[in-house]
Amino acid sequence: MTGFAQFAYSDKSLQMTIAVRSYNNRFLDVNLRLNNTFSPLEDRIKSYIASRVFRGRVEIAIQLTSQEKLRNRNITINWPMAMTYCGLLTELKKSLNIPGPIELGDLLSLKDLVVYQENTYPEEFLWRKLAPSLKKVFDALQKMRFEEGRNLGRDLLERLKAIRKGVGLISEKVPQVVEAYEVRLKERIKKMSKGVEVDPIRLAQEVAIMADRSDISEELIRLESHLKQFEALFKESNPVGKKMEFLLQEMNREINTVGSKSLESEISHQVVSIKSEMEKLREQIQNIE
Repeated sequence: MTGFAQFAYSDKSLQMTIAVRSYNNRFLDVNLRLNNTFSPLEDRIKSYIASRVFRGRVEIAIQLTSQEKLRNRNITINWPMAMTYCGLLTELKKSLNIPGPIELGDLLSLKDLVVYQENTYPEEFLWRKLAPSLKKVFDALQKMRFEEGRNLGRDLLERLKAIRKGVGLISEKVPQVVEAYEVRLKERIKKMSKGVEVDPIRLAQEVAIMADRSDISEELIRLESHLKQFEALFKESNPVGKKMEFLLQEMNREINTVGSKSLESEISHQVVSIKSEMEKLREQIQNIE
């Protein structure tokens, strides 16, 4: 599910900002953008995120900000490189017969001569500062995600209601299927036999064979069971997205079997409608943790 939260922390020792975004994804995918100062905490940060978010793409940026940046840096000269540069410039001047001395500005413009290095903080010190801030920003993120989850839940329940209605209409048609088949079979035999008497025992056998082949009662019972389990997941507090995916796969398998056994156009029509609602369910479930 999607969401965004941001938090800023400041005290006498450091200042930092944390921004986190989450997007829909079938699996957990964490993308960190860290200030170099926080790089040693990368594994801890990922572990914390995994304890709060179980599904989705999470992008988090943590930046160290300071009003007195220069006080938090060591500025040094790379002396071996400076000597090398100076020797090369001197040799170049002689080779090209360039007059004048080597200026300080010539050296300072060269790459990596002046080294800026952030002062490092102890890892445990940083984590003590960062952990409470992470909790606050993820609390805010989860609040937004929960609101989206409630909206998705309402939509899913409407889809389930439509599926239940279709299953109910199919169940009502089941007792009529065999009777309708027997009537059609008698009419076809009557036309083909041209008045010849039909063996009622043989006719009964054919009807029984068809009834056995087209029986969908077991599929409807299992489908009803899956629907009840699916609805029960709305009462759970733990992540249910993967459970919903599994149940939906089972429901889809049952309705496909119903469709393949169907001899009535009205049942086939309801199967198509139910599969359409299941596809919409599948798309929405990808967004649920």
